Amino acid sequence: MYAIRMLPSFSNLGRKVSGRPLIISVNYATKRLSIEEKLGFPERPKKPLPPYIDYCQKKFAEFSNVSQKVLPREIIPKFAEEWKLIDKETKTKLMNEYREKLQKYPDALQQYYLSLTEAQRLELETVRNEKDASAQKRKLRLENRKTGKPIRPVNQFGIFVKEVFPKVSAGDSGKPNVQATLKDICKRWKNLTPEEKAPYKLKFEVADQEYQKKLVEWEDEMVRQGKANLVRVRARPILGLDDSKIFSKETERIKKPMKTK
Repeated sequence: MYAIRMLPSFSNLGRKVSGRPLIISVNYATKRLSIEEKLGFPERPKKPLPPYIDYCQKKFAEFSNVSQKVLPREIIPKFAEEWKLIDKETKTKLMNEYREKLQKYPDALQQYYLSLTEAQRLELETVRNEKDASAQKRKLRLENRKTGKPIRPVNQFGIFVKEVFPKVSAGDSGKPNVQATLKDICKRWKNLTPEEKAPYKLKFEVADQEYQKKLVEWEDEMVRQGKANLVRVRARPILGLDDSKIFSKETERIKKPMKTK
């Protein structure tokens, strides 16, 4: 049976009217399509919204039809005040209806996925996994930037391109054609002798050794801060070893000259 991915816990159903202001990010001019809609599948049942959030979204849609320049942060406080004026009986009725819909939602979701073919379910799961992996990579890149992870240097050809590109493009009249310029640089690189390429190879080796040294120092610091998930698997501490042995392998590696092809 196809395993249905359940949504986040029902306990977090939105912020209260009091306290921090509620922010609703909705673009009524351009509808965001779900994964199912992008794949051309039938529309998936929507999770019921808590009464207050549903009220704010409907009111915001009305204001958006009148003025496209209206911003949530400007109008939400007004909705909050209007919501306070609604009588308790009406709110109780809306809450009961919401809870009833919420109880039926898992079954509706189950029936929806069962109505899909095996091929559709497989395609949907594949796209979701790719989306999750992409989001995880973005999160990791952001965390690496925040923690100051060293940036890998460009190779010898990249160094040559950075050096030659301004000179070659400067000779073009008007706006330079990047594609044609890079093609010309590639041809120049192929025509260089091993002796002419040697300085660029040396620059890369020096830069890469410095990078490897900084990378190991950064990984050591991340492990000490309890962020071992950010470092390479081989740089992670091994349970049962003391601190003097944990990083000895990695430290020893950077002392050896890097093998280049």
